[in-house]
Amino acid sequence: MRLLAEGELKGKLEWAPFYGAAYKNDLVTRIAKQWKIDAGIIHLNRGCEGTAQHQMEMKNTLAKMGLPVMTFEGNMADEREFDEARTSRMLDLFVSETLGLKKVA
Repeated sequence: MRLLAEGELKGKLEWAPFYGAAYKNDLVTRIAKQWKIDAGIIHLNRGCEGTAQHQMEMKNTLAKMGLPVMTFEGNMADEREFDEARTSRMLDLFVSETLGLKKVA
């Protein structure tokens, strides 16, 4: 209870992993609008259940806003689960094909 109260006092963003999908979707929507983002890239974190909750719901929320979204998998607790070459190719394709941007030398 003390931790929850401290979280409320410090700010909800610090405790966001422990809130439900509706709260996270609202938060993502507000951040996207505030920062006027053009696209989203979401790390599907396999190493922390707290931060991994509702990731696909957030992706769908951004997509419903008309934003292109790319996801990539990794594990913040075990770097062996991260495929750097594959992720780099996915990022290159997302940026060039989906967003229409060219790589700067």
